[in-house]
Amino acid sequence: MSITLFGSCRIDKIISNHNNLNNIITYTHSTKEVIQLINFLTRKINIPPVFDILCFRTAIKENKPITFNLDINKLFIDSKLCIVEICSSKLYVYNKIYLHHICVDKRFSHYNINTSKEILDNYIMIQQADDEIENDILEIKKLIKPRKLVLITHYNSKMNGEYIPSRHNLINCLTNIALMHNIPLVNPTVVLRDYKQEDVMQSTLGHYTELGINKLSEYMNEYIKTIY
Repeated sequence: MSITLFGSCRIDKIISNHNNLNNIITYTHSTKEVIQLINFLTRKINIPPVFDILCFRTAIKENKPITFNLDINKLFIDSKLCIVEICSSKLYVYNKIYLHHICVDKRFSHYNINTSKEILDNYIMIQQADDEIENDILEIKKLIKPRKLVLITHYNSKMNGEYIPSRHNLINCLTNIALMHNIPLVNPTVVLRDYKQEDVMQSTLGHYTELGINKLSEYMNEYIKTIY
């Protein structure tokens, strides 16, 4: 069974038999990025020059455009399952195009060097509302049909004993949407509930430890078998 991943490096490491499309093109974080990428893969939209770098993580890292081709189209078309991680409700937008955040995010300044001053000065960051995320997920479900969809959230980390509000709220939002619309969802916090946070999450709270990767991998690879 061919699996397409839409998400970050976290799920790249926990799914054993995916088609590597995420590494060929990009890691997505928000619902809008996922929709834009699916529409690009199916040639419903064209990503114009300059943005054919700035929308895609791999292109940004290599400073080399990614353009539509039948090979990447086939990888998606032939997949039977899409696992979609939604780990951010923030959108980075310029002229109605959704940028990959590392091309403008000052925390990753070494990836900003090929982003024009015009874009750096004029992109906007938008915080999505829950109803927009819900509508987007229903759109994603429609776009990937007849492929099956599984949503996966971020780990609900605590900082100084308190949940990170934006992450906590997004996880709750996604959980409610999945329940309301009967969409399979995996919450890594629940999967790893028998372990302390410091045992399964790195101190940066962005990535899993080796134990976290291994335990979540065991779960996900067994879970996928139940879908078919």
